[in-house]
Amino acid sequence: MPVNKLIISLLKDLSKVSQETSNKVVREKVSKLMCSVLEADGCAVYLHHSDKKGLTLSKEDSFLKGLKFADSWQHSEWTLLSSPQYIHEPEQAKAFTEDISCQHCLILPLQLEEQTLGIVLVGWSKSSPVDDLSPEDYQILQVITPRLSDIFYIYPLLSHLTQREKDLATLYHKAVKDFEDNKKQISLELHDEVGQVLTSILLQLKLLQNSNDLEYIKGRLGGLHHITLETLEEVRRISQNLRPHLLEKLGLKAAVEVHVNEYIQTTGIDVELRTHNLGERVSEALENIVYRAVQEGLTNVARHSGANKVVISLTIKGNNLFLQILDNGKGMEKNHKDGIGLLGIKERVSRAQGKFWLINKPGLGLTINVLLPLA
Repeated sequence: MPVNKLIISLLKDLSKVSQETSNKVVREKVSKLMCSVLEADGCAVYLHHSDKKGLTLSKEDSFLKGLKFADSWQHSEWTLLSSPQYIHEPEQAKAFTEDISCQHCLILPLQLEEQTLGIVLVGWSKSSPVDDLSPEDYQILQVITPRLSDIFYIYPLLSHLTQREKDLATLYHKAVKDFEDNKKQISLELHDEVGQVLTSILLQLKLLQNSNDLEYIKGRLGGLHHITLETLEEVRRISQNLRPHLLEKLGLKAAVEVHVNEYIQTTGIDVELRTHNLGERVSEALENIVYRAVQEGLTNVARHSGANKVVISLTIKGNNLFLQILDNGKGMEKNHKDGIGLLGIKERVSRAQGKFWLINKPGLGLTINVLLPLA
């Protein structure tokens, strides 16, 4: 088949593949498709990572077939590459692929906002149908590169944003429900606890108004004083559920210790709390995030893990606060999606410019990790 028809066929196939819903499936198919249509012996995808120099081979996106591509692409000129290049000379092709059997290669840049962020490298160990590229064929290749850029950069970004939008919607609905539930709970507690006591106080005050017995009045006032103190304590208890007073008065370490002790008594699950370098108090916002993360993490253990042992590590390292909650439960299933509790932790940490990640070992347990900048 003439090379121009091959390239047009490739463009059509890429368009069909890109319509699939799963971005992972699309990326896996692209390299195989490139090799199949262009009769190539390997297709490597090199992507840029902000924490690394050069480009790194994305093995899950590549179809190496008969060629051995290098794990990284260190050629400095990749940043200047803005259009497809076909390398016909075997010596140059070997230098680019770092495979002595490679005779020809095609370099397709992956661009985003006019910046080259990666390349797709197609290689041939023998003859290549791309040898007879005409200027018109190069123009067709120019159409293919934006499609590849979409697949490897735009679609993953859109997928991430779509998932984040779904997560935020889930959290929003949970926040609204929690708010309404809290209002109902506070209303019930005020009515059942505080309301009943205040009614009792009013009735006793009316009795005192009609009495001239000073001893009787004195005795009743003592009882009213005791009831009033109990009512005040009840109001404090209700307010603590909105913001724990221990966190406000004593700080993060003391509040977590109290919560852990109450959790042990309630659930019977053994919890070991390890703290290090928690000297000076951190900001109120960070204390809230960590305290709520501990609450959610322990709740997640009690509800889902089947664990009987939890280790909580709370450490300040340099300019970061690190929280780890490790359990010996059953872990999460392979295709399990994060629950609302874990999404809540993730969102709070994200707003504080922190990092949240899970280490899941099915059958062995789950580890929740939170890293928060102190600044």
